[in-house]
Amino acid sequence: MQTILFFVSLITIFEIVKADDPLRPQYHLMPEKNWLNDPNGPVYFNGYYHMFFQYNPNGAVWGDMHWGHCYSKDMVHWIHLPVALAPDQSYDINGIFTGSTTIVNGIPTIIYTGITNTSQQVQCQAQPVDITDPTLTKWKKSPLNPLITAPNGRDPSTAFQDDENNYYLIYGYGTEEEGGQAVLFTSKDFLKWTYLHPLHSNHYDRFWECPDIFGVSNRIVLKASLLGRDFWTLGDIDPAKLIFIPDNHDLGEYIQLIDHGRFYASKTFYDPVNDQQVIMGWTSEEDNLGPKRGWQGCHTLPRAIFLSDDGLQLLSRPIDALKTLRDDQSHQHFHSVVLPPTTPFELIPEVHGNQIEIVINWQFPMHENLDFGLIVLSTPDGSQRTSIGIASRDNTSVMLNWDLPAWDYLSVPSIIEWSECETACNRDTKCQAWTFVKDRQVNNNCFLKSGVPFPSPNSVCVSGVKQQGDDKQILWVYMNRILSQKNPDAAHDIIHAPLWVETTTTNAHWFLQLDIFVDHSIIEVFEPQGGRFALTGHVYPEDGTADNLAVYINEGPADDDDSIVIDTLDIWKLNTIWT
Repeated sequence: MQTILFFVSLITIFEIVKADDPLRPQYHLMPEKNWLNDPNGPVYFNGYYHMFFQYNPNGAVWGDMHWGHCYSKDMVHWIHLPVALAPDQSYDINGIFTGSTTIVNGIPTIIYTGITNTSQQVQCQAQPVDITDPTLTKWKKSPLNPLITAPNGRDPSTAFQDDENNYYLIYGYGTEEEGGQAVLFTSKDFLKWTYLHPLHSNHYDRFWECPDIFGVSNRIVLKASLLGRDFWTLGDIDPAKLIFIPDNHDLGEYIQLIDHGRFYASKTFYDPVNDQQVIMGWTSEEDNLGPKRGWQGCHTLPRAIFLSDDGLQLLSRPIDALKTLRDDQSHQHFHSVVLPPTTPFELIPEVHGNQIEIVINWQFPMHENLDFGLIVLSTPDGSQRTSIGIASRDNTSVMLNWDLPAWDYLSVPSIIEWSECETACNRDTKCQAWTFVKDRQVNNNCFLKSGVPFPSPNSVCVSGVKQQGDDKQILWVYMNRILSQKNPDAAHDIIHAPLWVETTTTNAHWFLQLDIFVDHSIIEVFEPQGGRFALTGHVYPEDGTADNLAVYINEGPADDDDSIVIDTLDIWKLNTIWT
């Protein structure tokens, strides 16, 4: 099978760039202090990107973790290389776990978590045997390993430096009492490390995995994996206390998701060739047949991450180089397609594919109750299909007989009426949405949420979304997997991303572009123009004819004179990433 994604778990990417590429701009993250100099930027090494990943050479099951290795000139087309690191020492004999690469004095230097013969988690170092080898195939472990033995955490991130050339390193840790943490170490020589304290912590989860800290547009971003998801937060580092202080929302609040679907253990790195910060994540399987198929999880597509114009949101979109995967001869284009008001299921004629990219531009009326979308991986009769849809409601401040299930962080006491629950949300800076359950007892009936879940009809509930102004309305972009597969042990739930859109005067319609990548069992959905969300999910259609595309309208415009329109629809088959 040709695939555009990796069947492996992401560990690290670092850039090796040409000598004539521009230097990375310096980030001024605090007054008169360039605190977060990423060492990767100004290092040049023959124009190759290298990626490492957790890998079990003995089967698609957990255990005996090595570091696989591949490299690329464009982050899109990859070449396999031999295993870089194997568990062969007492300090890593039970597994080579997650780590990162930092360029130290011109040498790519890995720090990884080793699992010792006593199952302790320790931090170890490795460097290339021959830095003149552009493939960096062979690696040697430091004779000083393990370099860090406590606290008992894992997943060291790329290191950074201050103005006095001190290195700083974080990795994941946490306890039931102290909550999840990114612990901070410092070193002068990258060998002898001194533990300082937690850089940041909270109690949303008891342990953080894969923390990462980096600069984007002169701001500091901290991300970590917790609660089974990847979260981000913007903030500053106190130069005296050396602690991270979030601006507003913190890690673990669902308004701050990097991807709203199956996305975890991500890593970021600076790409100086294209002057962009790039993130890739690991998306694990969502059924029980991984060992039979021969892989367990894969990498997501590389995404450029950047800030919104107001500097308050972390955004992402697929890197431009992914367009080189398109098979131009397969390109199909449609425009100005007006959907009939009653369209439960309509095939798009002569369009097939299970390894494709779809760019669709929707036009639909504002302030309506709508539910419509595009269907992928469908059988001709639609009995097996996956819907990528858009849902909107005319009024989301109060939705009678609707639930917003999950993402609760607080049950507000002493609430008698739903209006009191709405007031409690509006007064809480963390709250994004609320649900009042009419048949629950007082003190267990008003639930505040740190994100905006997907609405579900429920006669005993009243829900609402905290409004962001008269000129904005929330939509939900979703992936409906109820009919995606027959296997009862595969995921069938609806996953979604909330999206705020601004009212315009253009024809009383909204315009929304979606960029959809379908790779057999992986679907990644983006809003590429603004980069406002990413949504990744797995589906496993058993029917061999499930490669059709279709459109549908579950709930259309109230006015018969109004329509949902596909302004443009472009579809390409995608070539393989492997060279």
